[in-house]
Amino acid sequence: MLRQMLILSGLGIAMWALGTLFFMLFGDWVLVAAEDRQFGASLFLLEALTALVILGVALVVRLRLFRMPGSATRFGFIGALIGLLLNTFVLLYRDKVLYDLDQGQYHTFTIWMTLAYALFLLLPAIADRLIRARPAETAHDRDVDDGLNTQDESAAYRPE
Repeated sequence: MLRQMLILSGLGIAMWALGTLFFMLFGDWVLVAAEDRQFGASLFLLEALTALVILGVALVVRLRLFRMPGSATRFGFIGALIGLLLNTFVLLYRDKVLYDLDQGQYHTFTIWMTLAYALFLLLPAIADRLIRARPAETAHDRDVDDGLNTQDESAAYRPE
């Protein structure tokens, strides 16, 4: 359990770092002020990209890393907790971290961040809910499988 929490925490930090680095590098180009005509389309595309990344990582967590039910939801909770805590400091020191953004772009960043963390809580839980666990193997299924995989016993028996 501790190993899982450490890995999920690392993934949460990586997701936060990816988002923050993206807006540090490209924020001046992709963020438009809320008063601009392209605000809705720009925000929609940013949120759609964010949703795809979150859903992809949640599916990797659920299907590859930890195959137990609830692991993607746990990833969403841990990632949102870590990301919100770290983004508190990003917003506090915005002049040093997001120095290229003007006031309108900064407001757009906070709107994106709010919606992104709502997606971070919802999408992994939805992915966890949609992925069904494998049904338990019944005794009848084992008998059928054993019958198909073994050789005919009458051919193997040789009396002496």
